[in-house]
Amino acid sequence: MIVDASDAPLDESILCAARNAFPVVYLQTLPGVCLQRNIGIRRARGSHVLLCDDDIEPPPDYLRRLTEYLHQHPSAGAVTGIVCEPDDVNGFSHGLQAPSFRHLLFSFLFQLTVWADVEVATGARLSGFPLMLLKRWYRLRGNTWSLAGWPLVTQARGPVLHTATYGLGAALVRRDWLLASPYDERLGAHGIGDNYGVALGFPGERPIAVLKDLPVLHHRAEENRLDPADAYLRRVLALDYFMRKSPRFSRLNTAFLAWSLVGKAIIFALRRRSDMLRRTIRALGLVMSARNPLVVEAANAGAQEPARHDP
Repeated sequence: MIVDASDAPLDESILCAARNAFPVVYLQTLPGVCLQRNIGIRRARGSHVLLCDDDIEPPPDYLRRLTEYLHQHPSAGAVTGIVCEPDDVNGFSHGLQAPSFRHLLFSFLFQLTVWADVEVATGARLSGFPLMLLKRWYRLRGNTWSLAGWPLVTQARGPVLHTATYGLGAALVRRDWLLASPYDERLGAHGIGDNYGVALGFPGERPIAVLKDLPVLHHRAEENRLDPADAYLRRVLALDYFMRKSPRFSRLNTAFLAWSLVGKAIIFALRRRSDMLRRTIRALGLVMSARNPLVVEAANAGAQEPARHDP
């Protein structure tokens, strides 16, 4: 199924060629990745949906490997290869490297995201006992969230990584999971933060299986991509919005989110990233004042819904 939101429809000759090989259904809709995905998911008829972004390059046996995993693990509902993105050193990297003690300590103090194999973290001699305590903390948290709601992927032992949140741009997911936890169309045309919100609605604590020996390349195409500082601001506001919506989080977590933004501000100030620092300060003000536009829009929509009365 193709759900197209571009200005010009696909050339009919391309569609005819595709239909000769596959039973292609072609739909046109308004721009918006969340809207497009929801339409495609609702119109699909299979038990599972392959979510595939247009800048994803899977290996030839990708779908076979994902399907085999689901057959071998009937209770699983979402599986993906390990997503690798452009890296100036190695070409492409999945990012699960050994973190330093200093990085782990700062991330713990401000409850920031950690995307690294914590079990192989190293430090100076004097950091031995504190590092052991940090590893234990992240081991207990597992691949879930920090107290501020940021994703944690720190336990990477074994061939399959089980996590609460992960990029779904190359994932095979049960359709009923996606219908129960659809993409949030309030996020706008670019859908920044969309996968986080969808995964929050999946059943279980770590419902996404990542096959570590199955790399899939995410080329991060520049077309229609937001300025990094603006995308970062939207990601923070989406995180705040989803945390306030989900019963998995409390007001204490929102307070930790605000505290984590103080840590972000320190990082950007030290790096002299004035654009990111300004967005962080703005996000901090919106989170603390509960004036996040996504939260306000959702509250207004809820207030406008007619009251329901039991018969």
